[in-house]
Amino acid sequence: MTSPVIAMEISQRDGGVAVRCPDGSVLVERLTSSTRRGDALMPAVESICRQAGITPGDLEGIGVSIGPGGFTGLRIGIAAAKMLSWSLDIPLVAMQTALLAAETAEDLDGLMAVVLASKDDTCWLTLVEGSSGSRSISQAGTLVDPEMFLATIPRVDHLLVDEHLPESMAGHGLTPRRPEFDPAVLLEMTERRLASGETLDPLELSPLYPREPEAVRLWDSRTGN
Repeated sequence: MTSPVIAMEISQRDGGVAVRCPDGSVLVERLTSSTRRGDALMPAVESICRQAGITPGDLEGIGVSIGPGGFTGLRIGIAAAKMLSWSLDIPLVAMQTALLAAETAEDLDGLMAVVLASKDDTCWLTLVEGSSGSRSISQAGTLVDPEMFLATIPRVDHLLVDEHLPESMAGHGLTPRRPEFDPAVLLEMTERRLASGETLDPLELSPLYPREPEAVRLWDSRTGN
């Protein structure tokens, strides 16, 4: 029997939930941009557990991607992961979405630049090194402008960029690849971290926002904060 573990990736437009079944197999329930909002996540968790022949109470670990990504998706995913970890008393793994994107590109080795949350003339740039199964962040993610971006790219071997990369960051000389966000890959990464004890207190779990969310900015402007 294999320990049932669940992983949730809804930081991006397309993601989903993956669970390791007691027989060792993996099930995936996809969530798209039209289904990942509101109350879609917890029904997906219940559905995939039912398909696996378990209940949420049988889970022995949980992993969640923490961003950067969409404001609403991150809030829902983080809240659900906190609730499940705390209420079920199971260990929690927090995974930066840039590291998940890099791990999904299984055929690429070396130093990789992962570009997410591009907006206007900025993007969130994270450098990831290593090969599949043993990747790590070599330079923490930071919000960069075109000058900083173009100065960094000559150092890397590969480039993963989202569809919103500003035109001001073109001409870098590398062939970009669109990142993927596979919940089954997140599940495998979660299991490795659980095995090595790299877990987080659910009360310390928070989303990684590359910039102040628009909803927060508007709220502060209305309340005078």
